[in-house]
Amino acid sequence: MKKIDFKKQLNDEQYRVVSSGQGTKLVLAGAGSGKTRTLVYRVAWLVSNGEKAEEILLLTFTNKAANEMLERVNQLIFDDKNKKLHVWGGTFHATANRLLKMYGDSIGIPKDFTIMDSDDSKSLINHILKDNFLNLPKKQKPSVGLVREAISFSKNSGIELSDALEIKFPQWRKFLIEFENIEIEYRKQKKESKFLDFDDLLFYFLELVRNKKTGTILKEKWKHVLIDEYQDTNYLQAEIIKELCLKKNNILAVGDDAQSIYSFRAADINNIIEFPKIFKNCEIYKLEKNYRSSPEILNLANRVISENQNQFSKNLKAVLGPHIKPYLIALNDNREEARFIVDKIRDFLRDGKKPNDIAVLFRAGSHAQTLEMELNKAGIPYEMRGGLRFFERSHIKDVIAFLKILNHLNDYVSLFRVLNFYDGIGEVTVKNIFEQIKKVKNIEELINEEIKIPNKARDGWKHFTMFLKKILKYKNENPGKLINIIVEEYYFYLSLKYEDFKERHEDLIQLSYFAGSFTDLKHFLDETALQESFNLNKNIDKRDCIILSTIHQAKGLEWEVVFLINLTSDSLPHPLCVSQAEIEEERRLFYVAITRAKKYLYMTYPLYLFKYGELKNTEISEFIKGIDEKLLNFNEESYLNILSGDDITYEPDDAIYYKKKSYLPEIEDL
Repeated sequence: MKKIDFKKQLNDEQYRVVSSGQGTKLVLAGAGSGKTRTLVYRVAWLVSNGEKAEEILLLTFTNKAANEMLERVNQLIFDDKNKKLHVWGGTFHATANRLLKMYGDSIGIPKDFTIMDSDDSKSLINHILKDNFLNLPKKQKPSVGLVREAISFSKNSGIELSDALEIKFPQWRKFLIEFENIEIEYRKQKKESKFLDFDDLLFYFLELVRNKKTGTILKEKWKHVLIDEYQDTNYLQAEIIKELCLKKNNILAVGDDAQSIYSFRAADINNIIEFPKIFKNCEIYKLEKNYRSSPEILNLANRVISENQNQFSKNLKAVLGPHIKPYLIALNDNREEARFIVDKIRDFLRDGKKPNDIAVLFRAGSHAQTLEMELNKAGIPYEMRGGLRFFERSHIKDVIAFLKILNHLNDYVSLFRVLNFYDGIGEVTVKNIFEQIKKVKNIEELINEEIKIPNKARDGWKHFTMFLKKILKYKNENPGKLINIIVEEYYFYLSLKYEDFKERHEDLIQLSYFAGSFTDLKHFLDETALQESFNLNKNIDKRDCIILSTIHQAKGLEWEVVFLINLTSDSLPHPLCVSQAEIEEERRLFYVAITRAKKYLYMTYPLYLFKYGELKNTEISEFIKGIDEKLLNFNEESYLNILSGDDITYEPDDAIYYKKKSYLPEIEDL
């Protein structure tokens, strides 16, 4: 076993945590402060001081994190690469699986159970779904994914299914009995088939530690329990830790309440906030030395998060030397915003920056649509994180399919896609309809033509032709308005089929804004076809791509250059977030975005958005309004030029535009 100079290899904050004695400890690890290093060295410290590796439990949220930590511990401890410590390390789910194989029979779980992946789970629920919602047409039933999400959220949050529906899918509250029946049958069939889904692993892990017999064994099994990313724990995970460690009080939880951004996955920030109250005599440590970002970026991050009330106060301090202040940049509209970012990316690439060290972050995938188009036109490859490229998304393709039918009636692919939404119409019926449509000259004739179809498809066909008749009136109007009418029809289907239908609806609104800038339908469809062709090149090395990512997907990552776009009041905070708790989580999301940047941070937003053929004013995000002007870079002359309507020329070294509401008059006053 190697001798480790812990004091030399750690900073003072990390060393105090690593070398601390037994007891309950909460480590508040700020962004970029080396929390992984601290956990790795804590395990090494315990083993170096005589603790048995098998009496240490290290819980993480990803297998990758667990494997990397344990590998680093082994490298610290041993010279021989083949030697490994037998630390109990892994995710909550992997640990649960291992324990249920050992002790599950004591709580009625057979040792030969099978874990269902998400596809298996959906398949079983789909089978059960067929015998429920019998009073609804087949295509008006909720999707399998939506039902599964409601059941999962209920279990992981420790709340009733009725409350889960209220929070996640209020449009389905009146069908609570059907959801409950499905959940009961789902549970029954899993038991009969010896299946456990991922949520069951946590649920029965908790049952194990609460069981009189197995609970006693498990509470004595580990002398030290360490948990990573404690701010991301849900109800079940927090209860597991409480049951395991409350009496022994020998736990080290590492996390950052300022980076708690996953409430939609049932994570509860109060698990970390209330930790010192639940675990008495808790010692609190803070890791505030940041090794990632410049002092200027951290000054902004500290200022932003200081507005939150429900938090542990922290003040990140930079280890790196000074650089440049973040930029706040206002541009005329989202197209100019996208062009500005493309220009700056070109500058950075010319200066030798690696493409994959440049990232553009946004609150929702729809915000990147215009930027995607400009990147495609500029020939700059990009990798989209947290979802598909805009024009690859199924709901975008669905709405565009309606438009393609208007433009060209004999588009079989689009017709099949659209008719699939309507009850009673399947693949055979669509083929039959298409053969008859070939004889029709235009949509006007189709609406009045008597199409021969099976009786079960008549209502669906009637619904479709009535809708065609409605949108036909708007065929020659602005494509944005046309899309809005289609979305009204499509929204019902959207809310039935997708658990994330609200986000998908935002995409469609963005599509209508984009379409509103075109004068006719054909021109718009030609542009979307061009974008689809850009998406076909899948063979680009990811190292040659810049990163486009939602902020949620960017957590835990870092880039030298970060652009944070569309910082309007309609974007961040999200308009549906109105309670204090929701606003504070949105502010934490902003904080996470800021702290991804190492050296360069550009925050941009459009002064106007092109909606339905005309420009509409926007308002800057409330999270920026109160920021001290000394923390940011501005260029007043460029901003005034924008307001006055003068043409803006991009200067390679000074392409900075901004809006500073603290002293500049409102647009109407100028």
